[in-house]
Amino acid sequence: MPLNFAFALSQQQTFELRCDYGSRRLDKTELAALIDLCEQNYYAQQRDHLPYLTQLGQQLYQWLDGKEGWLRKALDEADEQTILLDLIKTSEAQGLNPETERVALGLAHLPWELLDDGAGFLIERQNLSVLPVRSVQQRQTQIIGVQNRPLRLLFMATSPEDPRVAPLGFEREEANILQATKDQPLALIVEESGSVAELANLVKSYPEDYFDVFHLTGHGIIYTQKGYGYLLPKGATLPDNTPCFITEDEVGNMQLTTVKDLARAFRGRWPRVTFLSGCHTGQVANKGTVPSMAQALVKAGAGIVLGWARPVYDRTGIVAAQSLYQALATGATVEEAVKAAQQEMIEKECTDWHLLRMYRDTRPINQLVTPLRTRNRERLRFTAPEQEFLDENNQIKVASGFEFVGRRRPLQRCLKALQETSDQIGVFIAGMGGLGKSTLAARLCTRVQMQRSNFARVVVIGPLDEIGLLNKLSNKFERFADVPALLNEPKVSLKGRLQNFFAAIENIHNQLLLLVLDDFEQNIPTANIEDGSLRMTAEAYEILGAICSALEENGAESRLIVTCRYLKADTLPPHRLHLESLAGMSSSDTDKICFPLDKEVRQQLRTQRIINIADGNPRLLK
Repeated sequence: MPLNFAFALSQQQTFELRCDYGSRRLDKTELAALIDLCEQNYYAQQRDHLPYLTQLGQQLYQWLDGKEGWLRKALDEADEQTILLDLIKTSEAQGLNPETERVALGLAHLPWELLDDGAGFLIERQNLSVLPVRSVQQRQTQIIGVQNRPLRLLFMATSPEDPRVAPLGFEREEANILQATKDQPLALIVEESGSVAELANLVKSYPEDYFDVFHLTGHGIIYTQKGYGYLLPKGATLPDNTPCFITEDEVGNMQLTTVKDLARAFRGRWPRVTFLSGCHTGQVANKGTVPSMAQALVKAGAGIVLGWARPVYDRTGIVAAQSLYQALATGATVEEAVKAAQQEMIEKECTDWHLLRMYRDTRPINQLVTPLRTRNRERLRFTAPEQEFLDENNQIKVASGFEFVGRRRPLQRCLKALQETSDQIGVFIAGMGGLGKSTLAARLCTRVQMQRSNFARVVVIGPLDEIGLLNKLSNKFERFADVPALLNEPKVSLKGRLQNFFAAIENIHNQLLLLVLDDFEQNIPTANIEDGSLRMTAEAYEILGAICSALEENGAESRLIVTCRYLKADTLPPHRLHLESLAGMSSSDTDKICFPLDKEVRQQLRTQRIINIADGNPRLLK
């Protein structure tokens, strides 16, 4: 059982601390002074000073322990080192005078993570690590228990195209999560747009209780007109001290998202855990008088919400997420996983480890999923797309999921074209060699298949011929006896056979196809490249036209992806393809590729020359 400390208010607006050993009245003036001290020596600091942290931690410990020694006794007797701070009554109190209300709300503002008994921070101890948890909402409703399957994580990164917002290395965060859980794989579903409206659409597309965790990464702020009024559109207003997350609209412009906006997106269908990986998301605003975004989300229906109490380093956020999901994926309880994240941050010398905050309601949420070797556990079926994008020398020519950097906007535009509600039948990705066409195609395959598991993938590389295409399709769906027969019907045109094929796999067998024509430039004769006409061979033109017509006339949900070095619109057959021309990587994306290099290497003149010569081409850069 956790160590339970409950804060209560009497009718005389005095405070009481209650635990299993009894209760005692708390001095409101002393509490207010402690909150002021934290505001001055903790929240107002740009950089942490260990003596201040130690002093605060020891004062908090002595205050909670009291002359009775309740905390010492509880730590000696308890078999679980979690301190549950029940703040429900103080956070819900109404009609208080301003000073009492400030103290009541400020109890969540105190940095309990710094508890220090004089021998060191309690949370740092390897064997007896103590995790403070803020309980802020009473609920009796049922919540699903441990699931015998892999962890399902909904990941959303927000990075608007706006010079006023610093770019984030969210691809690295996503990649590190995948790397950390490679031996205990999880189902990662990514919301690509960074838009809360699109998040709402995605959540509606899945059954209730489908997701275990929602991870939102980006910039969090506490809005004031003076500090951030310039971020609002003309005519829009927000009250001062409103916690916000900087998200995107449907075209990538900046949007400020509030707790109410996020609550509307989920409509009560919250995952059991939400991680707001952004600055200030766990911070009680306005000197402890306005609930944090994390606390407010628990009030709005979320079960457990994690957030950061101040600005946090990107590296710290990534280390915490990596460790947290590694633990959750292996069947750890949420408290165990947060402790593991705390320990990992300390071990990696993240000086801001103490900023992670955990808020929750009273419903029992322990393990999310079972460990990998549990009997009858649902298997995660996933094939890395990199293995199917091989050139004629059998060499993988695309970046792995761990290496993938940049291309957010092309990825967003192409995913929109691949949606089942799109008027387009696929995408045509063009650009010079090395810009990442095949890598983008591989990522599109991954994203589409994560969101819709009944998509099968067929990749045809290089020269296109009718027999080779039909054989590939037949082999992919050979378990359905009627499909190969339809594809090889001699008296039906290629377009007709493809129409019958799409109708059969989609309407009869509930299967969808992602057909990828990679390195399509090999279907353009050298002479036609040299003279600039860029006309493809007659056979390739006929086959591409038949595929496009069959998909369009069937109204099929299957989709086509073509990658080609060259794009000249008037050389293509009639089509409804989104045309995406890739440019060189931006300087910020180049920085992300170079980030893993040693700092001294990055600063060498020779390296800078290499970066300049590569001119945004990721293959040349590597």
